[in-house]
Amino acid sequence: MTWIGRNRIWLILIVPLLLIAMGVSSFRLVTLYLPWQWSDPVVVKGSEGHFEQTFVDVDGVKRHRSVDVEVVSTQITDEFEGVAPVEGAVMWQVVLEFNAEPDQYLYGCEVELSDKQGNRYSYAGGLEASEPDGFYLTPYLLACVPEDAPGPRAEVLGEQIGEVGEERPLSWRQTVLIATPQDVVPTKVRIGWSKPVYLVLDVPQF
Repeated sequence: MTWIGRNRIWLILIVPLLLIAMGVSSFRLVTLYLPWQWSDPVVVKGSEGHFEQTFVDVDGVKRHRSVDVEVVSTQITDEFEGVAPVEGAVMWQVVLEFNAEPDQYLYGCEVELSDKQGNRYSYAGGLEASEPDGFYLTPYLLACVPEDAPGPRAEVLGEQIGEVGEERPLSWRQTVLIATPQDVVPTKVRIGWSKPVYLVLDVPQF
């Protein structure tokens, strides 16, 4: 008996077995990996848009987030409040305007710039203190809320809700600094609070 004859049953079964394996892999990708990545974009045509998301906070409570975001401006700057780009990079000053009710949980976001090729640039690298004796610490997350009135946030080490200072206003602006190579022309701004959903806005053209 030939090799094909001896193994004809396995050859018949190999296609459905491969399909089952692919299905299991896809299930694991969707259920285990994608929720922990920025994998669900909300793409808006223009430099302003509305973002909504239902999420589970660090205190285990299910909440809803609703906020309007506008990219007011993006421009290259050599220095901003003691921060400058590292050698060989440029620093973009991205001004964002937010509109949301004071009870919205908006503390702690991530912002990126991207170009036409899809390359992404984060606030988490390429920046340093502008003075030789200065100090710059790369933030783990951006606040994205006013420092003196951040609004509600869940405590990481407990179940209490904390508020600092005055009640957050309905509208406010934040400046985000992002370094890129010198020849990069950003076309999109990406912003998100809790993975996997994030908002994609156009860089305004002037």
